[in-house]
Amino acid sequence: MKKTAACLSFFICSISFAQHYEPTWQSLDARPVPQWYTDAKFGIFIHWGVYSVPGWSTKGNYAEWYQYGLQTTDTARQSFHQKKFGDLTYYQLADQFKAELFNPDEWAKLFELSGAKYIVLTSKHHDGFCLWPNKEANRDWGFNWNAADAGPHRDLLGDLFNAVRKTSVHPGMYYSLYEWFNPLWKSDKNKYVSQHVWPQMKELINNYRPDVFWTDGDWEVSDDVWKAKEFLQWMYNESPVKDRVVTYDRWGSNIRFHHGLVFTPEYQPDVDFDNHYWEESRGMGRSYGYNREEDAWDYNSAQSLIIALIDKVSRGGNFLLDIGPDEHGKIPPIMQERLLQMGEWLSVNGESIYGSSRWKNPYQLSEGRLGYLLKKDEDPMLKLTVNPDSGYAVKNIFYTYNANKNILYAIFPKYPQDKLLLLKNTILPLDTKITFLSTGKELSWKQEGVNLAISLPEYDPNNFRSPYAFAVSIHNYGAYSTQPVIQMEYKKGSMLPVVTITGHGTIRYTTNHTDPGESSLIYTRPLNVKGSEMIKAKAFEPGKLQSSTASDSAIVYKWMDAVKVGSVSPGIAYKYFEPVGDITMASIDKAKIISSGVASSISPDQKKRKDKFAFEFTGYINIQQPGFHSFFIQSDDGSKLFIDDIEIVNNDGDHGMVEKSKRAALKKGLHRLKVLYYDSGGDNGLKVFIQQEGGRKQEISSNILFH
Repeated sequence: MKKTAACLSFFICSISFAQHYEPTWQSLDARPVPQWYTDAKFGIFIHWGVYSVPGWSTKGNYAEWYQYGLQTTDTARQSFHQKKFGDLTYYQLADQFKAELFNPDEWAKLFELSGAKYIVLTSKHHDGFCLWPNKEANRDWGFNWNAADAGPHRDLLGDLFNAVRKTSVHPGMYYSLYEWFNPLWKSDKNKYVSQHVWPQMKELINNYRPDVFWTDGDWEVSDDVWKAKEFLQWMYNESPVKDRVVTYDRWGSNIRFHHGLVFTPEYQPDVDFDNHYWEESRGMGRSYGYNREEDAWDYNSAQSLIIALIDKVSRGGNFLLDIGPDEHGKIPPIMQERLLQMGEWLSVNGESIYGSSRWKNPYQLSEGRLGYLLKKDEDPMLKLTVNPDSGYAVKNIFYTYNANKNILYAIFPKYPQDKLLLLKNTILPLDTKITFLSTGKELSWKQEGVNLAISLPEYDPNNFRSPYAFAVSIHNYGAYSTQPVIQMEYKKGSMLPVVTITGHGTIRYTTNHTDPGESSLIYTRPLNVKGSEMIKAKAFEPGKLQSSTASDSAIVYKWMDAVKVGSVSPGIAYKYFEPVGDITMASIDKAKIISSGVASSISPDQKKRKDKFAFEFTGYINIQQPGFHSFFIQSDDGSKLFIDDIEIVNNDGDHGMVEKSKRAALKKGLHRLKVLYYDSGGDNGLKVFIQQEGGRKQEISSNILFH
């Protein structure tokens, strides 16, 4: 019987991947995410290379970017390097990357004990040094620049893959497309792609057969330059890993968060994608590569990391937690300890994580105020769960759901003092069984109106092996209708949207800001909206819980008239600020102007220091044809765009490079334009694009900017 089931499962999986994929994003994006990966939930990122020799950056910055800072404008790294290494170049540090204490079997054992189900090793980072024997690296750099011919003189990638394959952990790799200072990259990008990148990637896929292929270093050129779609077509149709490999969204500028199998937020705990699979990565401190500048208090606690895992899984994502081994091949003990602590928790509560999916409500909030703004160096996981400021609400329960078993899990980071776990708006059948995972024992419960009260045992540290969070399983409960999808379509030239709602079962909707109920209007045909309204919809199916609420704003656009101004000059005016303390959008109003002038583009090129700054750009944009124009802002960190003093795009927040967009109906002529931007620390970037209806998306150019 088991053999038959296994064969059937393999047959179904084979069918799902039997499709032939074309080199278009429409086709490639249709490939399903392999189930082994969506079941896995927890992986380990490993940043290891020549940058592990210095293993240093100032706190809050990535240590693996050591070479870039050293050879550009990072005076802190340059000073550190001179004191420690004298006149040695970064390339000469490869001789000190010995990995003499590297024991791949010990690493693999640790990974398995951590509860992780896959690893992602940096086969090559942006410095171009390869952890496997590779002739392209040596040829294009002009000297030995791989681990088999320099430094360790061994195939580090192959040795680790061989060890990991003896365990239950899936082997995977990271690969940087670009290399900061590669001579071929700098002289001929197309030749670099065809003669360097493609041969390396094919060698990695064919020889090492990874289950995960995590690309990066893509942002300087388009996916067309990388020939990303063609490579993915080969990987999905012909490669030896075509049926099981997981790929991501870093395949060229403007691709991230728009195309690709799995989206990749990075140190972005609040980013959510409820309609696309995703994985957040982060280090245990503020760096991926090992940073010897960091102290014990710079590392996240075990409870923080476990809550981070729970949070990601409850919202339908995976958690990729990074470690940074040193140049000797040892994983720092504090990192080993954190992994073992996570493994201990998963050994008790893993059934609430592995194989689960996002439930209709990812979490439950306590009573209290919303909108808490994190302060510098505050841990978001702890602050928003177990250690809030007085009066603020917290996420006191996370939900995960196992559809195959029809089990709902309620995970709570804080043990209630009164031993009562209250689940709001939860009505159970009378014979429902609830189990406490920490003890394996059944719990009693009672219905209190529409809420569920679960009686927990007396807290006993002798019985609770891993006290970082607790979970109960609610059996034969949780099946729900999927959330409907609301779509707004504006026919060409129309200011009024046509609203369509798709989903399963009976769909009920409202237009008055209230949540739909069983007496709300039933959706039967597209809605013709006459005024700006909030559309909310729910799906109802027999034998299932009603879906969560879908909502979207139906906007009736109004023409925005051009403004009348006197003479104008080319370029956009800017003011540059260097705020002190925590930098947010509000900092721009309070900060002193450091410099001002006129720029030809909206970018941070006029910055005076590498991070922690802000800009205000003001002027006019010349709209040459009347109609709908979409505006896009890509920024790391926050930004906003205003047209004629009306906020059009809000991309605020402390985040990596994220794009937001919105459109406006603009008449021909000049319109006031204002862009606010700040960088709160670390990497930064700002680009603004415009796209006329039916036209091509393009960066706002100098010939339409005036002041």
